Amino acid sequence: MKKKATIISDLRSGQKVSINGIPAEYRSIEKVRIPNFGKAEKIVFKELEANNFKYYNLSDGSKTLKSEKIKLIK
Repeated sequence: MKKKATIISDLRSGQKVSINGIPAEYRSIEKVRIPNFGKAEKIVFKELEANNFKYYNLSDGSKTLKSEKIKLIK
């Protein structure tokens, strides 16, 4: 039986992942301030080694982890 691919919206808050080889933690969907635009809801990941954040659009929640080069860290 073939295993179903995991999509971004399947992640749980606090789950550890690796984005392009950089360890990060999935935060959740949050409102973030975008300069010269206002606030918008985004999917938020926080890097573990630095205080940087990676944002994805809500429409990216249906993409697979593999297509976005995200790996789960056990």
